[in-house]
Amino acid sequence: MKTCRNPACGEAFYDRSRNGTRVWHDMKTCGNALNLRASRARRQHSPEPEPPAAG
Repeated sequence: MKTCRNPACGEAFYDRSRNGTRVWHDMKTCGNALNLRASRARRQHSPEPEPPAAG
């Protein structure tokens, strides 16, 4: 038994994945929301790419 990694959820689930690394009870609800937040945070902290040089 594992607990969902989403702090707002905390639901318990049985990890039936082959390698035992599942961290959310449901990817559609908890996993998607946390992955989206992490992606947005990474984009905010990464430098803007420089535009290509004209020429």
